[in-house]
Amino acid sequence: GRSFFFIVRKGTFESFDVEKKDGSCPPQSRDLRAQEGDFSLPSRREALEAVSSGLDESSALLATTGYTGRELYNINDSERNLYMVGSMGCVASLALGLALSRPLLKVCAIDGDGSLLMRMGSLSTNAFYRPSNLLHVLFDNGMHESTGGQITSSSVVDFFGIAAASGYPQVWFAHSAEELESLVGEWSSNPTLTFIVLKTRAGVADNLPRPKEKPFEVKERFMNYLNSES
Repeated sequence: GRSFFFIVRKGTFESFDVEKKDGSCPPQSRDLRAQEGDFSLPSRREALEAVSSGLDESSALLATTGYTGRELYNINDSERNLYMVGSMGCVASLALGLALSRPLLKVCAIDGDGSLLMRMGSLSTNAFYRPSNLLHVLFDNGMHESTGGQITSSSVVDFFGIAAASGYPQVWFAHSAEELESLVGEWSSNPTLTFIVLKTRAGVADNLPRPKEKPFEVKERFMNYLNSES
């Protein structure tokens, strides 16, 4: 009848091969090009590089919790980046609040399939407020990779269709990192509330570093950036 907390030394548990699932786009997707057959899925790192390259340097970039934020930090750390720690599923809502409070600031939220599944209501909320300066990008690798590779239900979810039905005025399906970079660049030139889905493959670099800055330091750095831009 009591709660327990266990601290386990690193290396105590052996690695375990999780069951692999087909990473292709769900058959119910409205984007027919995704059904043409197998295509090489980009890694999360390649996808993050594409987003970073597609955005202009005055855009705020918010990354969902786990490997996404850690890899973005490793790729292109910046004062305009916010790496969410914990609060799984809340990055789109945080980005919405920022976009509404700073209408002249372009805001990009990078989400994950497991994260979005936990807070799917954020799609309709974002569409209801419809800030033109918000870009919502989803990386879907079909698993909670940051917590051990547990399978998500994304293989039976049509994120593309759900975002469109929720009221996003612009919904795109990216088929490669190159196409993602192009779409992000297009949004940067002509922003409107947009949702982009990209299927990614699993995998993370060994010994991926964590941000050297503490979470509150990242927050304060980000706030100073916002204040300097106002």
